[in-house]
Amino acid sequence: MTTESATAAESPVATTAQTPEPAIWPGFALVRDLPGKPIRVRLVFKSQRGATVLDRQISITPQTTYPNGRDCSPGGRQARLTVTGEGALISRPLRLR
Repeated sequence: MTTESATAAESPVATTAQTPEPAIWPGFALVRDLPGKPIRVRLVFKSQRGATVLDRQISITPQTTYPNGRDCSPGGRQARLTVTGEGALISRPLRLR
């Protein structure tokens, strides 16, 4: 997407293309007792009509979290995944304290 204005004071050379922010729709799945070893995750998105839009698998290792800081007892394990605009499923590092 390019933003332009007929009354812009800038020269066309100084105008840069504006790329809209990607849509980010976070989702959460509660999975009890995640192990600290690699697991296989399958993510399936379906349309409102039930057609499969995305079906991807990935191997990830859930990480132990420390919700009250590393000086306190650990919480559960978590994993973070992202679906790219191209449809790839990738693992993302957690933001641990």
